[in-house]
Amino acid sequence: MSVFELFPSPVQKTDGLFAQVVERVAVAIVSGLYKSGDIIPTLEDLNAEMSVSRTAYREAIKYLSSKGLIEARPKVGTRVAPRATWNLLDPEILRWSLSGQASGQFVRDLFELRRVIEPSAARLAALRRTPEQLAAIQRALDGMTTLGAYTEGNFRADLAFHEAILDATNNSALSCLKSVVRTTVLWSLRLNTGRKTAADFVKPLADHTRVYEAIAARDGEQAAAFMTVVVVDAVEETLENIATQRDPKAARTERATLKPAPVVPLPIGRPKTTKK
Repeated sequence: MSVFELFPSPVQKTDGLFAQVVERVAVAIVSGLYKSGDIIPTLEDLNAEMSVSRTAYREAIKYLSSKGLIEARPKVGTRVAPRATWNLLDPEILRWSLSGQASGQFVRDLFELRRVIEPSAARLAALRRTPEQLAAIQRALDGMTTLGAYTEGNFRADLAFHEAILDATNNSALSCLKSVVRTTVLWSLRLNTGRKTAADFVKPLADHTRVYEAIAARDGEQAAAFMTVVVVDAVEETLENIATQRDPKAARTERATLKPAPVVPLPIGRPKTTKK
């Protein structure tokens, strides 16, 4: 069972051919197998690979259209919509993007967004968290500590840790970005499955502990700094794993190419004006 199967999407939870058709076509679209403007497979095309009913096919096409991945036009047919019109932060589209052969560039883009989000979230959580929210973060950290490195329980605790911090910001807009954090964490865990040992988990666990301790101490700057370490280490490890899987000899070069750009913190407050 893959990491993504441990945390199924609403579509995956449905039974039958509908979910299979959605998954098959969506992953092919977001992975680039079907390009923008390409006509999507017909019912007859899919029947060559799997037994699909007309009803399941129609429902799947309707669902993918609602996600903005395909568009139907008179006399043109049903085609793949331009990538620029997709909502790349939609939880389903994120999961489909990483279920196939995701590009290192797209993974880097997601981690860069996470690098912007999570340190700031940790800072706010340190300042705004309630005792109950701090307890939720601690429970997740305890799970990471006791449930065994790189196990299903550990994966769930790791996700709970990051999501509890977003909740502790008490910022509804930041909480809406859980899908980005969840998907990138799952992607890292997916690549690490079977490749890491308990010894490899010592540093990540220590870094997560430092984030918790800073939030508990209401030290926003330290919380942000330690969360930055967590995210940067994750992206570098993930990109190196991707490169190694594709071409071990080129892994070092690709890692350097895809290394995330530095994030420069924005000044807080209004800019000073010069009197004329």
